[in-house]
Amino acid sequence: MKPKWQPNMMDMTFNEFPIPTYEQWRKVAEKSLKGKSFEDTLQTKLLDDIVLEPMYQIKDLVACKTLVDQPGVFPYVRGITTEPTRMAISQELGAATPTLLHERIKQDFTKGQNVAHILISNEMKNGGKSNRQEPFSTVPLYDLKDVQIAFQGIDFSEFPFHIDAGIVSVPLLAAINHVTNRLTGTIASDPLHQLAKEGRMYYSLERSYDLMAWAVKWAIANHPDLRTVLAQSHVFHNGGASPALELACTLSMGVEYIEALMKRGVSATEAGQSITFSFSIGKDFFSEIAKVRAARALWAVIMAEFGAEEPGQKMVIHARTSSFTKTKEDMYVNLLRGTSEAFAAAVAGVDSVSVSPIDELVQEPTEFSRRIARNTSLILQDEAYIGATVDPAGGSWFVEHLTEQIAKKAWGIFQELEREGGMYASLESGLVQTKIGLCWEKQMESVKDRRQTIIGINQYVNGSEKKPPKQRPKKAERKAYFDAIKEKDKQMIQEKPKTIAEVENLVQQNIPFHQIHHQLKSPCQPVEVERILQRRLAEPYELLRTRSNQIKVTIGEIPVVYLVRLGSVASHKTRVDFIEELFRCGGFQVEVSSPTETSEEAINLAKQHKLVVLCGSDESYEKVALSIIKGIKEKTEAVYIAGCQKEPFMKQLMDAGTVGAIHNKTNAYQLLFDLQQRIGGSKL
Repeated sequence: MKPKWQPNMMDMTFNEFPIPTYEQWRKVAEKSLKGKSFEDTLQTKLLDDIVLEPMYQIKDLVACKTLVDQPGVFPYVRGITTEPTRMAISQELGAATPTLLHERIKQDFTKGQNVAHILISNEMKNGGKSNRQEPFSTVPLYDLKDVQIAFQGIDFSEFPFHIDAGIVSVPLLAAINHVTNRLTGTIASDPLHQLAKEGRMYYSLERSYDLMAWAVKWAIANHPDLRTVLAQSHVFHNGGASPALELACTLSMGVEYIEALMKRGVSATEAGQSITFSFSIGKDFFSEIAKVRAARALWAVIMAEFGAEEPGQKMVIHARTSSFTKTKEDMYVNLLRGTSEAFAAAVAGVDSVSVSPIDELVQEPTEFSRRIARNTSLILQDEAYIGATVDPAGGSWFVEHLTEQIAKKAWGIFQELEREGGMYASLESGLVQTKIGLCWEKQMESVKDRRQTIIGINQYVNGSEKKPPKQRPKKAERKAYFDAIKEKDKQMIQEKPKTIAEVENLVQQNIPFHQIHHQLKSPCQPVEVERILQRRLAEPYELLRTRSNQIKVTIGEIPVVYLVRLGSVASHKTRVDFIEELFRCGGFQVEVSSPTETSEEAINLAKQHKLVVLCGSDESYEKVALSIIKGIKEKTEAVYIAGCQKEPFMKQLMDAGTVGAIHNKTNAYQLLFDLQQRIGGSKL
């Protein structure tokens, strides 16, 4: 029997209790803050000048244009499919030689990896010849024989590729075409990304676009499931761009590629189906989810304007956990960063993900670090069931509102870049570099004064950290490989291929890829822009730690800071803990005195040390600080006082000989750097 009434859960309210208004809630919240500012305490301002509220309400979605009811519906904020799809495990694979790459591919494909994500050498991306000095985490591929060695015996009908081929992909595409009858995934060129990263490319931009169109048309005719254009955000992200700026730059780059392809006879729908986007996923969990969701929506709108049909409007997204957030010190924390970033990517609904190994900044990743990175994604899918739901963040007032805000901010920047003439014109004029530089400076300010925490670097430093196991570099194998190819360069080709078929013919003759590039790029018109520096948040404090180790060599010991504890433990503990942590961030050794009550005790303890910080209550400072400073200033390099002091008393302390006060608004990096200069760093 059908019930007479069924509740609509969306309309249900709990009327047993009165529902407070936002204004009533805020009044109570402000009362609990006891005079502190509501805005400064409970609101958070993001790098994009977006303000996060402490509480969101349904009214925040009233004007939300990106909100749609179902996944798979234009503009695809909630994903491009209506059903949950399994995120591909696309861990990056490189090796010292093609033979070692072959072994690594076979091994990792049996352990959960399902994308042949190959990192080719940077020189090869530039159209040049690989050299033995390049990182062992990238593979040198010299000619067809190398490609056959790397991929022989592997069934690529089951495993798609993901390869950033750099400026031009045609020679590599022609070679891989001989390995398998069915190419799927992405083997693509991304010339503007490579130009922004390197600052120079030896193909003209128009020529690189000509060859991009060759590849697209060839793939449409021969391998319809292969994408041959990449638009990557990594160079912008790792330069310090905010999420909205990173998104705007990547969209502008994608638009320039679409326009170039359409100019060369590729339809909008075909162009849209030929491009893969690759985004770095950073530290701000919800902003990164919103960035990916906003990317799908904005790209769908852009492609609709180009006249693309539905298949060409859908954005295919690969995600990589950020290099910008990773650290060389306390590397095991990188595992947690990578997990959080991969989780954000999965929630956002990316198509494939690569989790960066914890040691990628210091060496070719070990089998252990690659396994942990790969299993991070597998756990998210197979144990946490993150892929069981389409767009799990959908409907969250906070996420939907943040998606809308990032989309608006990114769209405004995108329009500014387009008014400049597009991505290349914006790189040429320096507009992109300037915007990224400003974002980087903002982030550095908050890192240096420790408002932005980097665990293990500027907070909670582990002085007894154990490093991950070291990888033995395959130097002998690398040397043997490059010695073997020396003779191959003696015969130079003179013919300029005019079709991919002619390129394939040269590849079959085992003509080296860089020689084919030499002919393809002729006539050569090099393109130059100011390159976007690749940075990391942890760099300033890693520099301080390195300098402290160098000072140890110069003066014979690790720099020691001595903390004089004044009064009871309760009166000085907070400041002692703060100062101890701050100096350890710079690689200083910290020693702490026993509690002292008199200036005579403090002087006797402190006079043996070069760097001294007085730690106590403001009341204890007023009683004994001046006499202590006067008693030890002749025998120390520097005396500081912990905690901000009122101006009249601070002037007395400075006159007595203290260098300054250290408190939570101090630029910790500058303080530590200047102190290193004082004790021997100026000689480095």
